[in-house]
Amino acid sequence: MSKIYIIGPVGSGKTTLARTLSKKLNIKYHELDKIVWDDDAGNIKRNPVEIKKLFDDILNDENWIIEDVGRDIFKRGISEADIVYYLDLAPTKIYIRITTRWIKQKLHLETYNYRPTLKGLKEMYKWAQNDLLKKDEKIYYIKENSKEYRIIK
Repeated sequence: MSKIYIIGPVGSGKTTLARTLSKKLNIKYHELDKIVWDDDAGNIKRNPVEIKKLFDDILNDENWIIEDVGRDIFKRGISEADIVYYLDLAPTKIYIRITTRWIKQKLHLETYNYRPTLKGLKEMYKWAQNDLLKKDEKIYYIKENSKEYRIIK
């Protein structure tokens, strides 16, 4: 498989899986958060035209691994991937992971893209909850539109 799309809620392990597969398969991975948000410009949201161009550039590569929560703007990647993985973890496990990550970042034991604040932690919980509410819809779309998929529990 040379084109892999990993989808799951915040805290489900998407980046960890993407990094692992990237090393094993020697394929570059892309966090689609970094396509939406320009970290170099102070974590500013990019405009839709720029997001589309950056995403198209990735999809035009021969090999790629992408990971995201399954945003509508990136749905095209589902049909272009050789395989799609959906990470389906229990909500309590996701909330524990979010909390653990936040604590490690606060203690400078783990790097972060943005400063770990209480407000940010609450946003992570909210994003995870929203992702979990849309889980069935996302899995249905993946089943209907991907060449091959795996649900990982």
